Amino acid sequence: MRRTFRTKVRDKAGTLNRLTSIFVRRQFNIVTLSATPTLEEGISDITFVAEVPDRDVLRNLLQQLEKQINIIDVEDITENNTYNRELVLVKLKTPTNQQDLQNVIKPYDALVSILKQEASSTYLQASGPQYTMDNLLDDLSSYQIEQVSRTGSAALV
Repeated sequence: MRRTFRTKVRDKAGTLNRLTSIFVRRQFNIVTLSATPTLEEGISDITFVAEVPDRDVLRNLLQQLEKQINIIDVEDITENNTYNRELVLVKLKTPTNQQDLQNVIKPYDALVSILKQEASSTYLQASGPQYTMDNLLDDLSSYQIEQVSRTGSAALV
């Protein structure tokens, strides 16, 4: 089961390494990772999205994360009323029919914008929930995607 964790940490060398090591030692896949400073100086929020096998393992994982040095708070925010968003940048070969591309991105409304169009490449920017970004990339797969960059999930509770 895919879970989203938000951690509040002190900005100290090695903190991120200790957190990710907990997942690696248990062979849990970290799907996305996002770290950002908070409004408090010296404090950062780190958001993990990871595959965790079951609730018993989840409970143990949360306990292990809470014990780590420089951790202020750990929370599983998967089922909370959250806003999870990620940024996706896409470079694709400029299609011969621009209207077809517009038709593909139109259902995503304000989530997608064209950053730049050149003769050879078109650059898109999209922002939204992870499942929406996955669907967008699936819809764009009929075009020649040259490069994709994704930020990982950032969340607010």
